[in-house]
Amino acid sequence: MFISGGSQSDIYVVMCKTNDKEISCIVVEQGTKGLSFGKNEDKMGWNVQPTQLVIFEDCKVPKKNLIGKQGDGFKIAMMGLDGGRVNIASCSLGGAGYGMDITKEYLKTRKQFNSPLKDFQYLQFKFAEMATNLQASRLMVRNAAILMDEEHVHKTTHCAMAKQFATEKCFNVK
Repeated sequence: MFISGGSQSDIYVVMCKTNDKEISCIVVEQGTKGLSFGKNEDKMGWNVQPTQLVIFEDCKVPKKNLIGKQGDGFKIAMMGLDGGRVNIASCSLGGAGYGMDITKEYLKTRKQFNSPLKDFQYLQFKFAEMATNLQASRLMVRNAAILMDEEHVHKTTHCAMAKQFATEKCFNVK
């Protein structure tokens, strides 16, 4: 329901029921009668991309807007998950990298007991742990992306692991 880029896109790739048992994939174009949007959501972070409720009310699209065959929607949706997982993991890398830059500067400039924080062994260890987690996350995400490009048989597993690992480890970089 809440879609990143809602109302800002020219086309929407939609998974919908085409009968009681089938899910199909269709393209709904901006300006289609019955397509509307809710208010822009107020989010805590990632504000460069709007997120809005996408509403379909008596929205009709021509049969030519069907992607693949009728009933292929679930299979098509699953094919997109790997890229989405790598994308979310990559966003975590960016946020953590920025956090590392800010932390490094803070440790150099902030003083405690007349010494910069960078001189305290405990904080050196914490910074090293953050740097290690960030680097390990980068490697996992890069590996998952390579396996995706190569259509490797275990790409989905590695994309899921990269998302889980990077989002968890990068969350703790502060």
